[in-house]
Order: sequence, then structure tokens, then C-alpha cells
Amino acid sequence: MFFTVIKDSSGWLAGVHPVVLVLLSSIIAVGVLCLGFRLWAFTIKPAFRPYEPRELPYWIPVLGHAVQYVKSGQDVITRARKYFGDTRAPFALTLGGEKMFFLTDPKQVADFHKNTTSLAFDKIAQELSTTFGVSQKTLQTTYRRPNSEEVDVPAKIMQIQNPRNKSLAELNNDFWKQQLVPGPLYYKLQDECLQYLDNSLKPESIAHNYKGPTDEKGTTVSLLRLMQDVLMDAALRAFFGDKMMELEPNLIRDFIDFDEDNWKLWYKWPDAKEMFAAKSKLSKSVQRWLNTPEEERPGAAFIVETFEKTQRAMGTPIEDLANILVLIIFVANTNTYKVCFWALAYILNDPDLLHKVQQESAAAFQADGTLSTKQLMDSSPWIAAVFHEALRWCSASTSLRLVTAPTIIGGKELPVGSRVAVPARQTLFMPEAFGDDADVFNPERFIRDEKLTKSPSYKPFGGGTTYCPGRFIARQECSVVIAILLKNFNTDVLGEGKAPELDLTKPTTGLVTPKDGQDVIVRLSPKSEILP
Repeated sequence: MFFTVIKDSSGWLAGVHPVVLVLLSSIIAVGVLCLGFRLWAFTIKPAFRPYEPRELPYWIPVLGHAVQYVKSGQDVITRARKYFGDTRAPFALTLGGEKMFFLTDPKQVADFHKNTTSLAFDKIAQELSTTFGVSQKTLQTTYRRPNSEEVDVPAKIMQIQNPRNKSLAELNNDFWKQQLVPGPLYYKLQDECLQYLDNSLKPESIAHNYKGPTDEKGTTVSLLRLMQDVLMDAALRAFFGDKMMELEPNLIRDFIDFDEDNWKLWYKWPDAKEMFAAKSKLSKSVQRWLNTPEEERPGAAFIVETFEKTQRAMGTPIEDLANILVLIIFVANTNTYKVCFWALAYILNDPDLLHKVQQESAAAFQADGTLSTKQLMDSSPWIAAVFHEALRWCSASTSLRLVTAPTIIGGKELPVGSRVAVPARQTLFMPEAFGDDADVFNPERFIRDEKLTKSPSYKPFGGGTTYCPGRFIARQECSVVIAILLKNFNTDVLGEGKAPELDLTKPTTGLVTPKDGQDVIVRLSPKSEILP
């Protein structure tokens, strides 16, 4: 039969141009190879390795799902989870030649965060620093553990005991906790942030910075732009002192230019000239600040002073020191304005929710007009609920670890040398934890269940050794901005009167921004009782 078909078709083939024959033969050969690869990689080989996580099939070797992942990583992860029956068993994705393993089950995520022996973050952190421009020499010095007190330069400079001979990188984690976990250093930073936020949200400040010639009934602003300006100005001044903004008045816009495309840095995207140009501006701005005599730039926070002091003592070049401090700017600013934007976007577009939040925020102001942050944080359940729901709604962060020894999670063995990822969004929308309306923005879920923030499915701040120490100040800043804004202004949302859509197509390292062109345009009219 086969030879008969060949014989019958030989006449037709004889009339085909040789180039076409070569092309057809190549297509058939590639198709056969791809089919053979797919059969071997995703059917035969897994049958001999039932102990390993299954991998989402693909057709093109090496490339895998890289292109789709960059376009919409969340969609690829969700598709993989559902492909394997939505059992939430560990699975793998090949992304540009690297097989990465994913965990989407809350119990497995908890095991991931608890494991500090065979799942390491140090190597991940070093790679991130390298990507950010810190040299290998500086990283080796920062991660090298001292073998005696005599050579423990950071401990001597900081006048602290270091009995476990921690490296500077390990000490930095301790310094971050001192700064951002409630205590003397935290409350000092908190009070400074509160003052800067209060100044930026005064009616005269808003009018001066945003009011246009057509704004007769108030000041019309972009809510996204307002949150960027107000929160970043407060953070930069609280962390670096006023001198930074005096030297670099365009620093906020430079950061936003970088932040909008920062994913290109982490993904090593080839077409990233504008992103690198913005990053270079940030680094040069910090270098100018570092080159300014210390006595002319007072007011830096403990964490910034400590990083500068210890790195200089270790002989770190100023270019590396600047990039390290730009990393501080990045982690301190990349997410807070986004969660605050989403919280207000839904508050201002929901009259009932707005009324509840206004009542709570008004009660937090004392008779003399000063804000009681304790009252605001401890006795404002709806404001807290909106914050937690906004964080749930827009989170798309991923926790990473490197497997350093054979590890079993969810009954599957993770290979040594591989990377394991926990995409937070996959558990934040589980109906089992958040109800049948998990796909709807509804802060009331946190009112009905006060323990919901303790759910193993609710991990927007990560966990374990990378549990975000900035979680306290992020919630406080967001709550303070909401309270002061609603105290000082009547708000009138212009346009359609609905919250924007999430842009889940753009890769992100943290929180999701609205789709391009979508925003909340609001007219702010000063309330008469606060006018001078």
C-alpha cells in the first residue's frame, strides 16, 4: 500500500520545484522531530520518573513557554495548574531553557516558607543584585562571613556583637527589621512619613502642584499620579532626608520611568534602552547625593546611614554603593503607591464604602485636628479591610528559592540546582479561602472573617526568611493617605465612575498597575472647615 502511494505520487512530485521539495521535506522533518520530542519529553520520560513534578507540554525545545510567560505569566501558570486537573500538585514550566518549578497549594507554600535548609534565597538575592548592577567583587565581600572578631568590619563600625559571625548581607536583614518592624527606629520613620504626607495633602500643596487654569470648582488630578507623587516624596525624604529631593527634583518621575518597565531588567529583555536610561539616572542621582558632604545632607534614615557606613568601611566603590541604595529606593517605593491607588480607586467609586471609610477616618482625628495613627490603625476595620482586599486584588509577586539539597514538597521531588517559585496570585483567588466571589473586589470578606489575613492562602507579603518587613509601614502609609485625603477634600470622580481594570499582561515583580490609558480622574475640592 505504502509503495503504491509513493509510486502513484511520483509523477506529481516530478513536477514540483526542487526548492519546494526541500522546503516540504524540512517542514515534515521538523514536524516529526517536534512530535518525537513532545512524545518523549511529556509522555515516555515522565512515566519513568513519577516522583518528579509534571511539566506543561510545549512544542519548541529550549524556548518552552518563555514567550507566553512574558506576555502573561499569570495566564500560563493558571493554564498549567488546570492542565493537571487543578489538583494544585507541583508542576514545571520551561522558560528559555530553564525548567522552573511552581507551587500553588497553600500547604506546600507553607512548607516552602518554612524550609531554610534545602531551599535557599541567598543565591537568588545575589543574582538580583548582580542584575541591578552591583559588581561581583562587592557581592563577594558582602556575603563573606568573617572568621574572627578582628576582621569583622561591619560589627566594629556599628559597634554591635556578632557572635554567629554573620556576613554583612545577613546583618543587613537584621538592620532592615530594626528599621521596619515596630520599635524606636520604626516609629521615628513613621512620624516623619506622616508629616511629609500631611504636608503634601494640604489643599494649598495640591492647588500649587496640580491646579490648572480650568479648575474653578477644585483641582482635577490623576489619582495614579497623585499617589505616586505623594507617597514617593514622603518615602524619599524620610529615607534620605530633604537634600535628595533638593538635588534631584525629577527623581520621582525618573523612578516611575524605570518602574513601569523594571520587568525588562529582571527578564533580561533585549529591547530595554529606555529602562536602562531611567535606571542610570537613578544611580547618578544617588551618586550625587553620596558625593555631597554628610553635614549638608542630614536626615537620612537608620537603614540608609547603616548601608552607607558599612559598605564604605568594606571599601565598596561608589558606583556599587549607589546601585545598592537604588535598590532601597526600589523596594521602598515600587508597591506602596499601587496598593494605595487601588484602595482609593474602589473607595471613591463606591458611595456606600466611601461613607463607611469617611466615618472611620474622621473618628481618628483629635479635637485639635491631629491624626491619631493608633486610633486609625486599631479601630478602623473598613480601612484595614480595603487595604487587605486591594493587596489581594493587585498582587502578582513571586517568591523564589534555589534547591540546594534533595527536597520533597507535595509528594514530588525537586531537583538540586533548580528554582522553585510561589506565585502569590494563585492562592489569593482561591474560592475555598475567599468565597465564591473571589474574582470580585469585595473588602467585606475581611469584615466577615477577621482571621482571613491569617489564612495560609493570604500571603501577599511572602513568608519565611523573605517575609516583607515593610508590611507595617505600607499599611500605615496607605491608611494615613486615605484618612488625610478624605478629611481635607470633597471628592468628585469624573468620567465613567468605575475602577480601572488590572493590566495582567505586563510582567511585574510585585503589584499590578491599571491597563494603559485607564486611571481615576478626580476633582478635589477643599472642605470649608480646613480652609485658612
